Amino acid sequence: SLAVRTDFVAKTGRQSLAFQYRHNSPLTNVIDPGTTNIIDMYIVVQSYYNAYQNWVRDTTGTVPEPTPPTIDQLSTAYGALNDYKMISDSVIPNSATFKPLFGSKADPALQATFKVIKNQEQVISDNEVKSRIVTAINQFFAIENWNFGDSFYFSELSAYVISKLAPYVVSFVIVPLKTDLNFGNLFEIRASSDQLFVNGATVDDIEIVSSLTPTILKSIAGTT
Repeated sequence: SLAVRTDFVAKTGRQSLAFQYRHNSPLTNVIDPGTTNIIDMYIVVQSYYNAYQNWVRDTTGTVPEPTPPTIDQLSTAYGALNDYKMISDSVIPNSATFKPLFGSKADPALQATFKVIKNQEQVISDNEVKSRIVTAINQFFAIENWNFGDSFYFSELSAYVISKLAPYVVSFVIVPLKTDLNFGNLFEIRASSDQLFVNGATVDDIEIVSSLTPTILKSIAGTT
């Protein structure tokens, strides 16, 4: 049955209002004036990731830097992704970019030396310590541990390395190689929204020291 209600009220609204709408987008985004939603998708191709790892860890200079896959190549390889989008969307596949840290393949401002103090009560060679540290750093920067645009904190790496090298290492610090940088400048590093960190450090970037003096904590290994 129908029940008639008479308790609704309607009033005349205001007229002749001047209204202005502003939409300010972040610097990393572009406002699309069309009706299509453009979706940028960043993809890590396994073959490119493996080739990049081989290049960044190479110390012979014989491995060439790999070229990232193009948008056309990714569109062909991952065209099936279009089956899952809305009809008004346009998916643009982009290759992920990598940000190497610490080693000679890194940006000069990100190159560094690791200063390590061994536990004198334990018997282990310097080369063994260096090799284990590189292995631990590689594990720390494993791709499954990171997302695009993450920030690196040296305190987390230091705690991880010391836990993996216990009881052989008692101190692990990072010293920038660039002469205009000081101790502490590399304690936090940020990646862009399309970047992932990779470790570029090798055993050549690790130095065993007996103590952490002001001179040791100052970059003296190079004049980049």
